[in-house]
Amino acid sequence: MAQTSENSKLLRLATYASVATAAILIVVKLVAWLLTGSVSLLASLVDSVMDMIASIINLIAVRYSLQPADAEHRFGHGKAEPLAGLAQAAFISGSAVFLILHAVERFSFPQPLQEIGIGIAVMVFSICLTLVLLLIQRYVI
Repeated sequence: MAQTSENSKLLRLATYASVATAAILIVVKLVAWLLTGSVSLLASLVDSVMDMIASIINLIAVRYSLQPADAEHRFGHGKAEPLAGLAQAAFISGSAVFLILHAVERFSFPQPLQEIGIGIAVMVFSICLTLVLLLIQRYVI
């Protein structure tokens, strides 16, 4: 089933919005983590980095999967999206290992948090921005 031009534009809009949201959150959370030293902010930062990588993989996969069928791919390029999911799972696993190692270090050598208000403000901003992205994605779906 071929997608219409409008569907393709909406799908691209959602993937670009996802990449942009992840990029903004990475910068904001990185600054907040450097100011607070919070492991939970680090975990959220790593999650945002993984979201950015996943969004870029999705962007590439969506572009590739929207190509029409050709001589080498008689049924189209739709298999690119499940392969992108597999790559995302690998990145998520790697980030989990990184966070576990960092959390063990912090348990061994605890440090007091600084600038807690900044951390809370960044997390509220993150939630709001993510809700906007979800509304865009819901519209597209």
